[in-house]
Amino acid sequence: MNAINTKVTPTKRKQVALFSSDANFKRDVATRLDALAIYDVRVSETGEFLKGPPADTRPGIVILDLGNGELLGRPGIVEARALWATVPLIAVSDELSSEQTRVLVRMNASDWLHKPLDGKELLNAVTFHDTGNQGTKSRIITFISASGGAGATTLALSAAEHLASKSTERGASTCLVDLDFQSANCGAYLNQFNQFDLGGIIGQPERLDVELMDVIKLSRPSGLTLYSFERPQLPFEPQGADFVFRLLDLVAYRFDDIVIDLPNIETRWHNSVLSTSDEIFIVFELNVASLRQGKRLYKKIRELRGNAVSITLVANKHKRKWFGNHFSRSELEKIFKAPHIKSVALDNALLADALNRAILPAEVDGRARFNKDLKRMFKERLDDAAK
Repeated sequence: MNAINTKVTPTKRKQVALFSSDANFKRDVATRLDALAIYDVRVSETGEFLKGPPADTRPGIVILDLGNGELLGRPGIVEARALWATVPLIAVSDELSSEQTRVLVRMNASDWLHKPLDGKELLNAVTFHDTGNQGTKSRIITFISASGGAGATTLALSAAEHLASKSTERGASTCLVDLDFQSANCGAYLNQFNQFDLGGIIGQPERLDVELMDVIKLSRPSGLTLYSFERPQLPFEPQGADFVFRLLDLVAYRFDDIVIDLPNIETRWHNSVLSTSDEIFIVFELNVASLRQGKRLYKKIRELRGNAVSITLVANKHKRKWFGNHFSRSELEKIFKAPHIKSVALDNALLADALNRAILPAEVDGRARFNKDLKRMFKERLDDAAK
């Protein structure tokens, strides 16, 4: 059983401009944000704010320490704020007078925090106002089975590891989210179990922040981050959906490639995930029941998204000869009215060995036909598509 991983993995940093003349405040804020390995904090004296942003770069967030509010009485303070355009401004100060508060409102401050500063409030404010303008938009890759046991979880694990293993940087920026709270199979397949008790967070989803995300994650040697929790009652809890949406928001904020294992059951987040995914893999088996469910799911996603999303249809567990499965490739294309259906070989011995050893199929035998099929499909649908 894996212990909770408290190590923060480096990832792409976003710029935060911190203006303060308080040495202790500057040290505390910069230390806390830098420790998350998400932000690059540029520290300047308070008066430098009046000069506007540097010509060569524009930060994603500005934190302005106003102290006792004296700066708010300086001529041109409102005009100086305009130089920063729409960059979110988080103001921090002691108690302000009514006149100082009016000036702060005219400056269009995005948020205000009271000194002495609560570190958790700071993190929540920065997370809330960070629009992600400094980073590349995250790519969301969703795997969903047309029927039970079709194999989407194995393919999701393999896809995430395929992306993460390309380099140290890719590993740090790749995440797998297991939305099967009934069994948490992504973690179970690898014999990794999350020991964190979600009970205190489900009822208060706002407690989940970027700092806590690093505490509750599971990790792979490649650097891949995995979020997998076994909590069968979560879909039925009043704030369960709020927790899931916050989890997904934070991983989208933190990682470049997000692979999601999405069960084919109606939950409050099911359509939302399908609506925001960039790549969707529908995994089905070559039998009538699975094909019927696969066609229904494909039609639903097309009605939901039109042609705005790339959908890959995966015929899993096929025998070496197509006619041995009673369905030819051309027949499958007619059923789905879609070309280029991918196929993955049936290899029960390989998959059983991988499960029993709690490793991925590629780690058992990378030359197996099953793994060659996956590698070819991922290269075409994920690697080439990202170029």
